[in-house]
Amino acid sequence: MNNETIMSAEEFFGEPAKDKTPARTGNARGKRSNKNPFAELKIKMIMRIYGVSRARAMEIIAGRAEEKQEMERAKEPPSARSWRRTSDDEELMSAADFFGED
Repeated sequence: MNNETIMSAEEFFGEPAKDKTPARTGNARGKRSNKNPFAELKIKMIMRIYGVSRARAMEIIAGRAEEKQEMERAKEPPSARSWRRTSDDEELMSAADFFGED
């Protein structure tokens, strides 16, 4: 039998360095983009449905948004739309002049 002292694994291999960081740190699932996830999903759906590029899908979405706004404007009664439209040749009147305050 050998009378030498038994050395532990830490003593034999040495202690791991305490100041080193692991090689793999961070998000294991990948980096999330800062963009709106719903907008990204909408773009990808249009790309797949119509078989178009990302740029063309964004154009389609923008065109649909404009169409929707025009339809909403058309639904409003004319009296509600009239106050929004002001031409350059019209003069604006102050509230004091309108109510006749001196």
